[in-house]
Amino acid sequence: MEKITIVIADDHNMFRESLRKVLDLESDLEVVGEARDGQETVDVIERTNPQIVMLDIRMPKFDGIEVVTQLKKKGCPCKFIIITALDGENQITRISRAGIEGYVLKSSGLTELLIALRTVASGGSYVDPKVASKLLTSFSTHAEFREKMDLLTNREKQILYWVSHGLSSRDIAKQMILSNKTIQNHISQILKKLQLQEKGQAVALDWKWGLPERSPSDFSEKD
Repeated sequence: MEKITIVIADDHNMFRESLRKVLDLESDLEVVGEARDGQETVDVIERTNPQIVMLDIRMPKFDGIEVVTQLKKKGCPCKFIIITALDGENQITRISRAGIEGYVLKSSGLTELLIALRTVASGGSYVDPKVASKLLTSFSTHAEFREKMDLLTNREKQILYWVSHGLSSRDIAKQMILSNKTIQNHISQILKKLQLQEKGQAVALDWKWGLPERSPSDFSEKD
């Protein structure tokens, strides 16, 4: 089995070393490098070429978002997950604009972190539910949200939830114990009802409307 290769960048030695020990226990993960500041992070990434870089925002020399911006300009193929204690709206906006694939709070548990890591490694994106809730609460009461969501059946809302977490139609089919063709048909109906051209547009609306902060169990499958 090919392992997901990871670089951890954080200026707190104890946090970085503890995280490495935990990740090394997972059979599908391999930490290939560590860094203590922004410049060292860039150097380690260029030397090890990991699939995933897990980094803090606040680091010496230059911060995590600057690291991502610099490397993306160079065409770095790595995917990035911010792991931080910061959850202010300004930081969330900076992270979004930088095109970072994952955002997890240090106050969240290991399970959350592993979900984020594997989701991003498989091509999806992940935002900590605590962050999504804080950022998107204001949208949930908008008339636009209510009107759009009323167009969807509960099953379609559940499928849209999984879409928003980066799952493919095949993965969603496994989650819901349905055929891949059935899921694809539902996604086509969702796009038609929301007057969208592609699934990426639906994902963007999911996050805007706050659907990912819900639980899939919130939507029964009776319809």
